[in-house]
Amino acid sequence: MSRRGVPAIARAFVTAIARAPAATLARAPTLARAPARGFAPARGFASACAAAFALCGAAVPASAAPFDYTLTARPEQAGARQLEAGVDAMNDTLDVFDVRGSDPDYAGTNVGDYRGAHLRAGFALAERWWVDAALWRRKIEYRADSGSLTSWHLAVQYRFAGDAGVAGDARARAGSPESSANGFAGAGTAWALRASAWGNRSGTLTKGSPTTLAGYTMDTVTVDSPRDLQWQFDLIATRGAADASLSGFVGVQRGKVDYSRLSGTATAGTCPYAVAFGDSTTVLTQTADCTGSGGTLAAGTKVTVDNSALGLNPRDALAYTATVLRAGVNGYRRWGPWHLRGGLAYEHFDRGDALEDAAQSLSGTYQSGNLSAALELGYRFTPALTGFVRGTAWQYQLMGEVPFLYNAVTARRSDRRYGIVSFGVSASF
Repeated sequence: MSRRGVPAIARAFVTAIARAPAATLARAPTLARAPARGFAPARGFASACAAAFALCGAAVPASAAPFDYTLTARPEQAGARQLEAGVDAMNDTLDVFDVRGSDPDYAGTNVGDYRGAHLRAGFALAERWWVDAALWRRKIEYRADSGSLTSWHLAVQYRFAGDAGVAGDARARAGSPESSANGFAGAGTAWALRASAWGNRSGTLTKGSPTTLAGYTMDTVTVDSPRDLQWQFDLIATRGAADASLSGFVGVQRGKVDYSRLSGTATAGTCPYAVAFGDSTTVLTQTADCTGSGGTLAAGTKVTVDNSALGLNPRDALAYTATVLRAGVNGYRRWGPWHLRGGLAYEHFDRGDALEDAAQSLSGTYQSGNLSAALELGYRFTPALTGFVRGTAWQYQLMGEVPFLYNAVTARRSDRRYGIVSFGVSASF
């Protein structure tokens, strides 16, 4: 093959792929925040791992960082040692309140199913010290595509002011009517500082349906090792006793979203290619013989295209660091064996100019804030064992729960709400 054929191939890739039928582009989900949505369950595997540029996006039961809706300066009120296990899901059967935002690419229907499970444990390390940890395994299904990821959380907390609020707590755990009647009476305010680290990771996410990247259509897209890591610090205030309490928190978070490799397959004219996206260039490797303007091109031919010609810089679009400001409130109330817990949280994201500019260019939109809410109803079967059902909803997908699901490509699908339902049991002893 002559050297003249190489630039011809590059031009064919940039132009032929760019001219993909509009209908194909409309069907291609954006990449993502998540859980797979792709990962951002709610609409598109696209949110699943930026859906691998259209693949990285996901879902989990909590608001903002994992379990923020339960933050209290007196966690030991529910028991010096605690354990929770639950299953989490969202599908057409559970979405009775139309929590998931409609997807215009699928006739306005709600798509993006979630299945998962979590395990959480906490214990009083000393009189004023508390530690807790959690682990999730999740799977998101978006039409024909699916993706799985693992999430983890580790935190340590110190109550620097106020007591444990133990007066009457034994009666509350036993469901005493006297304790329930007292409510907030006589309860002081406790203050605590909390430091936590948490993150999400997936091995490999592959999107097998056509994907649009900056106007180009890929046959398949794969992202290797999409991940995120967050460091979070919160100030928490709690007023109340074990049977009735109100808490508020403010905090700051620093996080990093990254991936190891982005690749895929594409067809330019009649020539099939394996595509590897680098930081500054994209390498196309022909996977079969085909006929081009320079004659017959042999399999194995490599073409390098500058990313500026594609209008896409993978690192700017998918990898970034972020500073997050957060605040929230939550309340807890017990009546005999029943309890009700609810919370609201808001996060403001600063992901840097490069990511914001890339999102505006590739998706035409950018989200810098997210509101989340959770509501839990529980029943105490014994003094140590409680069953619960919990609902969690996000204004904009899971972009604060699974950060790697949000990027410049998935931004246009991250402006839709999502929610999940959890069923489980908790033990305190």
